[in-house]
Amino acid sequence: MSRLSAEFSFEIASPCLAAWPEGESPEFAIELRGFHVNVKFLFVEYWRSKGKDDAYWTTGVSALEVEVSRDEATDPPPPIETPDGKTDLIAQGKYLRERLTEYQTTALEIANRVLRFFQYSLQTPLVQPIPLWAMALHNPTWSDSDGQVLRGGTHTVVAAPVPGLHGELGAGKLDPAELLKLQAFVNAPSEPTLADTLLSDAQTAWFQGNLRRSVLELAICAEIMVKRRFFAKASPAGAAFDYLEDKAKISVRVLDLLDAVADEAFGRSYKKEEAADYQRIDYLFRCRNKIAHRGELTFRDDSGRTINVDRSLVEGWWHAVAHLRTWLAAV
Repeated sequence: MSRLSAEFSFEIASPCLAAWPEGESPEFAIELRGFHVNVKFLFVEYWRSKGKDDAYWTTGVSALEVEVSRDEATDPPPPIETPDGKTDLIAQGKYLRERLTEYQTTALEIANRVLRFFQYSLQTPLVQPIPLWAMALHNPTWSDSDGQVLRGGTHTVVAAPVPGLHGELGAGKLDPAELLKLQAFVNAPSEPTLADTLLSDAQTAWFQGNLRRSVLELAICAEIMVKRRFFAKASPAGAAFDYLEDKAKISVRVLDLLDAVADEAFGRSYKKEEAADYQRIDYLFRCRNKIAHRGELTFRDDSGRTINVDRSLVEGWWHAVAHLRTWLAAV
């Protein structure tokens, strides 16, 4: 049996602050799923601040060093010296790659728990969780029971996942055909609409794994787009709607507006023309209500079954809302 350790160093872009005795660094250890995890905070070196009544200097956290270790049933294979005097690390590299995912998952979970503490307990603004594609996750420093660095670990580096690489949630790429559009935009830039911003925020939340936030942003986006299309603020209908809604004398569901009301107003029903997306938006709002009322990422489908929402479902809802934006612009 051998003790195997993997050390991950995560750079922190968020303004996480610490007031700590000079020359020292915070550090703690925790056990998680059979792993021993040690977390050490590194401070920025280019600034610090201290008021006259402060006991310690205040500075920023530049990185988290997360060391994950556990006992393995087998020892890592030693490097093999080849007849030509070179070092063969293939067996050692394979041994480490086979274990990398579990160590990665544990390190990422602990690091993001630390960041959630800053965000919600210390009320730190602009906290960004460490994403699955962070390069640090794919290049840990491995060591054995004696603290010797396992050189085969350098072969565990892989191409990190890139968000949007395969066009997920409408992510595009700049190509020659898009360059003219880019130039035109730079010459005459336009501010994003509120719907554009909400759709982008929902996309960001999805890539960060925050599905509840993504669902809420999508539902708000859909509601704003639909009600603004039907009740333009500058119109008498819009003013009347705002008045009645403020007085709690009117309540119109987005789904009703997209079916019978749209048919009456525009001669087109979104439900009839885009039945599949209409169903997705229906389920989106059901899930939104579950989150709002119970904090649960679930909904009941038309048969009454409780559906647990995953990334794939939310991805479909995002596309449905994006298609709804196009449909509303055309009616």
